[in-house]
Amino acid sequence: MNYIDAHIHIGDCIDFKLLPDVVHCSSCHTEQEFLLVESLVKEFPQKVVACFGIHPQNPDIRLFPLLEKLAQEQRIVAVGEAGFDFFTPELAATWDKQREVWQLQLELAQRHQLPLVIHCRRAMDKIFLYCKDLKKLPAVVFHAFPGSRQEAENLLRRGVEGYFSFGKELLRGRKNSIRCVQELPLERLLAETDAPYQPLRNQEATLPQDIKLVYQEFAMLRGVHEDEIKNPLEKNFQRIFTGKKNNF
Repeated sequence: MNYIDAHIHIGDCIDFKLLPDVVHCSSCHTEQEFLLVESLVKEFPQKVVACFGIHPQNPDIRLFPLLEKLAQEQRIVAVGEAGFDFFTPELAATWDKQREVWQLQLELAQRHQLPLVIHCRRAMDKIFLYCKDLKKLPAVVFHAFPGSRQEAENLLRRGVEGYFSFGKELLRGRKNSIRCVQELPLERLLAETDAPYQPLRNQEATLPQDIKLVYQEFAMLRGVHEDEIKNPLEKNFQRIFTGKKNNF
């Protein structure tokens, strides 16, 4: 069984090296970054898959033709990360641009029936406005899900094929994240690092191998041995990104 890192930025990691027992889903936001990750996908197809999206922190509509091309050529397994980020007043001021690129990506994911990886900060109310559209997608991955257990359950009740991913926020003691990992069905959960981002206080950057720390925390919160976590999370990953049960 592999460790699954459902969200990493390989192109931003310094001296990235593949680990023999980890499968990575790398999110990309520039052509240069994507080509680097795609080279790894070709060399290690059992260890790396690639997504591409227009990030809400840089809602540049000029990136959309590239995203559309990658989707048409079936070079990505998902669209994203995409979404909304109102964490600062400066980001909130780009609402119109964020909404425009979000709508384009949402429609593209629908046309190609690709999963959508969502980035959301201080914007859960916006996500709920799009439930009717999100339920048309094969899967929706909420990267570093910022909401509560009740909000996650509400999304599922509305027909969204949602999966909720958690990483270093568990190690920081974020209560909503901890409760989600403890109480949501295991078949709706994923683990991630978001490396090199979201480091702990004593770290300069999150490392790819930190996925093992996240798994340890998952197991502790669920009250089970780590081996009881690995197989279900791997199956979730396969179901979302490959449509298969035993691809890795």
